[in-house]
Amino acid sequence: MATRPISDEFDNEERRPTGLAQLADPGRALVSPLVDALLLWGAPMVVLACLTLWLKGTELAFGAASSEVAVYAFFFATIITYGHLVAVVPRAYMNPDVFSANRFRLTVVPVVLIAALLISPTVFIIAGIVAFFWDVHHSAMQTFGIARIYDFKAGNGPHWVRRTDLLLNWLLYVGPIFVGASFVLHAGELGRFSETPLSFLATAPGYLESGHGPLRYFAFAVWGVGIAWAAINYGRAMAQGYNPPAHKIGLIAGTGAVTFLAWGYLPPLIAFATINIHHALQYYVIVWMQEGKRMTAMSRLGSRGAFALFVLFTAVVALGYDMATKLDSRFWLVPFLACSLLHFWYDGFVWSVRKKSV
Repeated sequence: MATRPISDEFDNEERRPTGLAQLADPGRALVSPLVDALLLWGAPMVVLACLTLWLKGTELAFGAASSEVAVYAFFFATIITYGHLVAVVPRAYMNPDVFSANRFRLTVVPVVLIAALLISPTVFIIAGIVAFFWDVHHSAMQTFGIARIYDFKAGNGPHWVRRTDLLLNWLLYVGPIFVGASFVLHAGELGRFSETPLSFLATAPGYLESGHGPLRYFAFAVWGVGIAWAAINYGRAMAQGYNPPAHKIGLIAGTGAVTFLAWGYLPPLIAFATINIHHALQYYVIVWMQEGKRMTAMSRLGSRGAFALFVLFTAVVALGYDMATKLDSRFWLVPFLACSLLHFWYDGFVWSVRKKSV
């Protein structure tokens, strides 16, 4: 997979295409116009379209019930989700600059976390709840990060509409959860507090589910107001010279539409598959884009062989994670739960658009 350094200078900017023509400009793409359209800014729409075609196609061709086919989609989404959690390893541990700058956080903290999860059942349960909800925030921040990279590639300054991007991406990703059936699934996770000293929080799902109707309308209102507020801010910025890249517009609009449809109106299994598959695909591309040359040099297998080894490594961990979830043993789940939490945390400091480390 060919890569292009994100820090390239923008020569002859005045000759660059504008509008939708930007999407075909290699200089504006993170990898290439086609790869970006399929696996980065266009990934949410592509995954939703592929899942829809596959579900309907198998149903028509083989007479398989949608619920049966959805199980396979959910399994694939689970494996690729678990796999991408460990995909941060090349970035965190194989990049000498990142490792040397974060040595304590990358060595001592994992050991302390694993020890705490092994020693305390309460810490283990609370950590699982935290990981569940942190994943939602983490996914929203990934979209925010990619949008900021596209801004950087378009020559926009690091502070242009940054706060608007941050709040809008969080709102577009998290807001739709309050709309549909997936809300009950997310709220139900709080019931696990019943096994901890914070058992009073275990009653929250009942209150949230009984009040889902009003919450749903409130979420719609906040969603609409938030989008209008962001549009006003973008308009003001454009009047001052801000040039929104087409890739960023496609990413934010596509992600917002897909999360709204998925969390709001699709069955929870398909919603989970849609959201997590496109998130994981984007992450694999970003890691390979930044660390692919280093992995290739270290493996001495060539780019295709190194990429295959990278995917195989994450797949093995993912299958192990899936097997551990089926065992009634905290001992086997601890390293994988730690992996989830560390993945979310590591992403907060091993990537930085403003520091040009992504």
